[in-house]
Amino acid sequence: MKIVETLIQIPLDIEKIRLDFPILHTTVNGKPLVYFDNGATTQKPLAVTRAIEHYYNTYNSNVHRGVHTLSQKATMAYEEARTTVAGFINAQPEELIFTKGTTDAINLLAYTFGKQFIKEGDEIIISAMEHHSNIVPRQLCCEERKAILKVAPINEKGELMMDEFEKLLSDKTKLVAITYVSNTLGSVNPVRDIIKLAHARNIPVMLDAAQAVQHIAIDVKELDVDFMAFSGHKLYGPTGIGALYGKLSWLEQLPPYQGGGDMIKTVSFDKTVYADPPAF
Repeated sequence: MKIVETLIQIPLDIEKIRLDFPILHTTVNGKPLVYFDNGATTQKPLAVTRAIEHYYNTYNSNVHRGVHTLSQKATMAYEEARTTVAGFINAQPEELIFTKGTTDAINLLAYTFGKQFIKEGDEIIISAMEHHSNIVPRQLCCEERKAILKVAPINEKGELMMDEFEKLLSDKTKLVAITYVSNTLGSVNPVRDIIKLAHARNIPVMLDAAQAVQHIAIDVKELDVDFMAFSGHKLYGPTGIGALYGKLSWLEQLPPYQGGGDMIKTVSFDKTVYADPPAF
């Protein structure tokens, strides 16, 4: 209640805020646009669209691919962005992997973690309120590795049943992958309790924070979460970008995700040496 009261007391110049979003001055079916679908994607402020335009108009070039001035400038901006995003969640830059979005980040982890750590008979736990992006990759992993997918139930209020979740944890559990905030129910899971219970059995936890990172101040160090995925387009950023956070101690154990490009240190026809995280 105190949080709500504090928010209400914050003075907001709504008209000034609206000026940052040109799309809000358009019409749909002859009427001024009213947009409520922020859970799916957010509209983009001028600061974002102008930054994209500035990049393409002034230093468009491949990142980490050239020694010429434009490439060096683009690479510097790219890595500065990594540092900024990592700082947003209190992570180290080398712990933040840029992806195409939350779905891509979850798939990256499902493939690499599954390949390295999931064996026949092992178990992965998700919840009944997960987005498809955190269900299907786990199913694919379990099918490939002959593992078992366990689903923690929710009650009639849409809340995770913590007693049932705790019962699912066992020596066979190799990963807990769960949403922070449900995209359909709006339920906020008790992630600190989930992480504490899992870590008591040395089980790593991945959070799908696609619907949380824009509303909740997240400190990955304070949470002690092992992995976390989120998108840029739900956070006023461009489409086609996202991130996977991972503790460096975990990332260093994961195999490459896709061959070529940034993920190599040296290449020869005899042997390829892979780059260190965050290159995957």
